[in-house]
Amino acid sequence: MSINGFANTLDILESAVLAVNPQEGVVLLNQFDIANSELTPQQQAKVFFLYGQVYEKNRELNKSITSYDKGIALVKYLPISDILIDSHLERSFALYLKTNDPAVYCEDRKQALIYARQHNNSELLAKTLTQNAFCYNQPDNVYQGISLLDEAMLIINKSDNINTHRKAMIYNATGSLYRSVGLHQQGYVNFEKAYQTWQSVNDVEDMFNMQHNMLSEAIKLSDWDKADKSIEAQFALAAMVDETKDLLFFSHLNAGRISLFTHDYNQAIVHLESAVSLNSTTKEQYFISSNYLYLSLAYFKNGKLEQAANAARIFRLDNHFPANQKTMLLKADAIIALDDNKPTLAANLLFQVIDIERKNSQDIVENQVVSRSLDHNFKVAEFENELLANKLAINELNWSSIADKQRINELRMSLFFVTLIVLVCIVLFLFFSRKTLKRRAQTDYLTGLSNRGHTFQKGQKIIERCWKKQKPAAVIIFDIDNFKAINDRYGHHIGDLAIKAAAMRTKSWLKKHDLVGRIGGEEFLIILEDTTQEEGFSISDRLRNGIASQSFQFEDQSVDFTISLGVAVLKDDVTSLTTLVKQADDALYQAKFSGKNKVYLSAQCA
Repeated sequence: MSINGFANTLDILESAVLAVNPQEGVVLLNQFDIANSELTPQQQAKVFFLYGQVYEKNRELNKSITSYDKGIALVKYLPISDILIDSHLERSFALYLKTNDPAVYCEDRKQALIYARQHNNSELLAKTLTQNAFCYNQPDNVYQGISLLDEAMLIINKSDNINTHRKAMIYNATGSLYRSVGLHQQGYVNFEKAYQTWQSVNDVEDMFNMQHNMLSEAIKLSDWDKADKSIEAQFALAAMVDETKDLLFFSHLNAGRISLFTHDYNQAIVHLESAVSLNSTTKEQYFISSNYLYLSLAYFKNGKLEQAANAARIFRLDNHFPANQKTMLLKADAIIALDDNKPTLAANLLFQVIDIERKNSQDIVENQVVSRSLDHNFKVAEFENELLANKLAINELNWSSIADKQRINELRMSLFFVTLIVLVCIVLFLFFSRKTLKRRAQTDYLTGLSNRGHTFQKGQKIIERCWKKQKPAAVIIFDIDNFKAINDRYGHHIGDLAIKAAAMRTKSWLKKHDLVGRIGGEEFLIILEDTTQEEGFSISDRLRNGIASQSFQFEDQSVDFTISLGVAVLKDDVTSLTTLVKQADDALYQAKFSGKNKVYLSAQCA
């Protein structure tokens, strides 16, 4: 193939580069005249993109990043193109492999999303949304990542040709977000969906990656049956690919982890030593290093301190091991300290591990609303203490005025200022009390949601605003199925807890500006601004599945329940919330009538 032939058909060049190993790919690209005057900036950027790809596969990450830099520089000031967006996304992935730091690699993903929303390529937008979701993995912002994934799935499902790989990636990303905030059961479910999706096209390597993720979740859940099944699947998949691949390395690594967690230390050592012997098959330095730490722990728990320390020292040779994995580093240092006959240092290091792991657990379960509530209570307590201090000061001044008449004028002046402060405090107290009373008048006492009156009043304003601006809006009404049976079986106290749980679960699935209120016993109303019928149905079905898929633990009772939902959307001839609620209520009745635990659109009842 001639150099000019490559210049005229970059697709042929790409196919040729991807068909060979990374080293041979670099050789092919080096033969290509990238400075050819006939190439457009987009074509040159494409060649630099291919360089970045092959360097990335060979884990020459600095070269990979530099190649993407050059491509982006060529096209960043031109009209938005696929290659500009893809280059930002792939540079982000190379930075992820290099740093594992979201603060570093997410900047490219956010910029790519800005471009993708202005570009006419829905498939690329879905890809960009999916990668951006990984940047929102904290308890206080994970809902943003889930929202991005919902948008991506909606794009894929609307496509004439559904991209199976992209759909599986969305499930994978959803599982990763749930995992990052400690919701391991939901994480496992979504990784399993990704596995099944890739299984439908027999993508062995991605199937293996999902089994790897499912195993990690099974360990977090202490579900050893699932873990054992995953290990069996991993060894079976490893046997299906070329032995130069790293699937067997990871199979032994994961089998060793399971044995370590289940206290079978001899078996753990066998698997982890097997993984060490396969180090040359993988370029994943993080897992090579991690394997040495697991091996060190297995040796240590098997009473082989010297071997444990040797493995820990090898682990610590990796100067690029992520600093955010501090507990792993501390465990290795503790084992080394014991081998160096420094038991006090080792104990202090292990105490640090305990403190960090306790802090991580607290961070996962901490709720931002609870934190704000505690802050509010703290401020109220300070305010009350100030009032008490002022009252005491007034009393002390009065007694002093009796004892020393010469200070009367001074005391009067002091008393004036103290009184002024107290009056200001009282005014502030009345102001905030009024706000509190107003909020209570609008709030349902049991759930903390808007009450019926406030929901209808505010909801009507939302509907009118959407109608005037010709924006879509959706109204969702739902209630708990068979609620009387819950009360009859467990008592009204558990029934109240079920209503509160449904309210909390609903708020967690909605955005902050969405309106949700309790309008009856176990009946709730949701008004969603700028929401189409398809989006309203998707949100309703996600909420329905979120309630039905997980048992609720109330004191010592485990309770399962479902909800049924009806959805109505704003139309040209409807401006009244009451009318939309009636339509949604009819749809809810149809959902109940057809078997419950379902979502019905009002259009289906027409």
